[in-house]
Amino acid sequence: MIFYFTATGNSKFIAERIAAQTGDQIKDIAACVRAGAYSYALADGEAVGLVVPVYYYGIPMIAGDFLRKLNVSPKTYSYAVLNCGGTTAGAGDQIRLLFPVDAEFGIVTVDNYVPMYKTASEEEKQARLDKAERAIEDIISHINNRSFGVFNGCTGPFPRLVTRAVYPLYKHGRKTAKFTVNEGCTGCGLCESICPRRAIALKGGGPVWTVPRCDICLGCLHRCPAGAIDYGKKSAENGRYLNPRVRF
Repeated sequence: MIFYFTATGNSKFIAERIAAQTGDQIKDIAACVRAGAYSYALADGEAVGLVVPVYYYGIPMIAGDFLRKLNVSPKTYSYAVLNCGGTTAGAGDQIRLLFPVDAEFGIVTVDNYVPMYKTASEEEKQARLDKAERAIEDIISHINNRSFGVFNGCTGPFPRLVTRAVYPLYKHGRKTAKFTVNEGCTGCGLCESICPRRAIALKGGGPVWTVPRCDICLGCLHRCPAGAIDYGKKSAENGRYLNPRVRF
C-alpha cells in the first residue's frame, strides 16, 4: 500500500510508477484525512510506502498529521520517497520521527513553488521527469529487494541544520491572507473541492479562504483552469505547473 500527497502531480506520478511494478494500491493522503481513515490492514508481506513532497526542507503539515495517526498492521517493510525541486535536507528525519521507515529515497522532480521561483521550461520539465523515471526504476529495485537504509542522494549539505533553520518559516507561516483572486475567476468551484484542508469556500461567486493558515500546497493555484489564483506578488509571472504524466 502506497500513501501519497500531491498538489501538482509529482508524488502521484512516483506512486503510480512504483505501484505499476509492485502491484500495490495507492491512496491519496488528503482523501484519507478528509475521511478520517487512518487504520489499514495489510496482506502478508505487503510493504508500506510513503511518497511526499518537500516543503521548506520538511514535509507538508498534512503529511505529518496523517503519519501521527497512521496505523497499519501487520507492519513489515516500509519506505519513504521524498520528491523535491532541489534537495530534501532533513525531511526524512521528520518522517522517521512520526512513522519509522526501513528505507528512505529522494527524487528531484520539477520545482513548482511559484511564489519564489519561475517554473522550468517545457524542455527542462521533460528532462527532469525523464531523469526521475530512471530514478524510480532504481527505487523499485530496492523495494523489491527489501533494501534497508538511506538511499537518498538529494539531501544536500548539512541537511538537519538546513531543515531546522528553514522549516519553521513554513510551520509558523502558511498564511492564507496572501492568496488573491483576479477577475478571470469563473466561480467553477474546483479550488474548493480539491483543497486538502477544506480551507476554501465559494462566496459571492468566488473563492474565499476561511482559515488563517493552510498547507500552502498551492493545488488551488496550479489547477485553477482560469489561472485566476495567485499567492504573493511573484506567482502571477512565474507560471503554473501540473505534472503532464498523471491524470487528476
